[in-house]
Amino acid sequence: MATSTVVVTSGRDALVVDPGVHLDELEALGAELLARRLQPVGGFATHAHWDHVLWHRDLGDVPRWASRATVADGVTHHHELVDQAEAAVELDDERLGLGLTPVEGALPWTGPEAVLVTHDAHAVGHTALHLPDLGLLVTGDMGSDIEVPLLEHGVPGPQALLAYHEGLERLAALPSVELVVTGHGHVCDGAMWRRRLDADRRYLDDIAAGRPSDDTRLIEPWLVDADAGMRASLTKRAWRDWVRSLDPPTPTRTAAVRDALAAFLGPQPGVVGSYLPLPGEVDLSDLLGDVGADAVALPRLEGDGTLAWRRDAGDRERNELGFDQPADHLPEIDPLDFDVLLVPGRLFDHHGVRLGRGGGHYDRLLPRLRPGVAIVGVTVDERVVPRLPTERHDEPMTHLATESGVRAVAASAP
Repeated sequence: MATSTVVVTSGRDALVVDPGVHLDELEALGAELLARRLQPVGGFATHAHWDHVLWHRDLGDVPRWASRATVADGVTHHHELVDQAEAAVELDDERLGLGLTPVEGALPWTGPEAVLVTHDAHAVGHTALHLPDLGLLVTGDMGSDIEVPLLEHGVPGPQALLAYHEGLERLAALPSVELVVTGHGHVCDGAMWRRRLDADRRYLDDIAAGRPSDDTRLIEPWLVDADAGMRASLTKRAWRDWVRSLDPPTPTRTAAVRDALAAFLGPQPGVVGSYLPLPGEVDLSDLLGDVGADAVALPRLEGDGTLAWRRDAGDRERNELGFDQPADHLPEIDPLDFDVLLVPGRLFDHHGVRLGRGGGHYDRLLPRLRPGVAIVGVTVDERVVPRLPTERHDEPMTHLATESGVRAVAASAP
């Protein structure tokens, strides 16, 4: 394991971030600081994994800081940390005590400002240190050139994936980053750092979509095993389980989606295919009567399990599955006549891929539409994720409509 320890100095004061792993490394670090006449005044742990919370008496009895969530995570999993450390290195009890003090905002030391950048990627409360006056970013276990992104063990796959993307974006948004030190791997400059962030995003997209990855970091057998485990946690079923935890769209968000769609459709949208909402879907009832469409078509589930599209005239009936649909006597509309199709879904991704309820009705419908038809996925921002599992039969949307507006999407091959 290639690990990094960072020492930031101010005069003779030293801040020690993520000390070494092996006993001889920790002793050598203490001896080196003594030889340089540097006095540790504080330590910092980027996250509560065993190889980042070690300490040694030669580094002094000084405050050891971490984010509040990291401290809580360390307390909760202390016995696991000890077991993991003992399996890898010779461990003295004093080297892996709890002893972390929660801190927020910036470290309370007299040296260069050290700002905490906290997120839940890789570990709960994982925190990078940004020292803008030095152009330095200490990332913990993020942005490595020798390890692929590792989603937190024990956290549901979709939740962990979204947390990792959020962590990457927080780090990418930092200004004044000229030198980057990662917990595992090599030091790099700001330009290389941006390339590493792009590589991490591509890798996460690969495992989320279910595509093979050509990432050159997948060398060590344990990383290959981790890759397989992460892929297994990001199935369509896992996403459907996760989306059940979300609250339904609020009336305010729903109204904003309808306003955005009204502006997109304009006064004469032609023939519009739409839907009657199921739980969790945006209700467009107040929109469809006001858009000036030549006709609005709604889906009806027939007895043979297929969808037929009937002109919306307000007549509804409830089918055997318990949801409303247009009445049987209403005239059919051929989907080949659609100018716009508004599509509900449980989730969408930034490439227009839709996660539905598993019936495959829209997958069969979309290839039949005329070229140039606007296919608009309708949802709220919370239900648009970076990447969903993608199969060759999945037909992407051309647009996504949320409370933030209607935007065209650039589909990519599965």
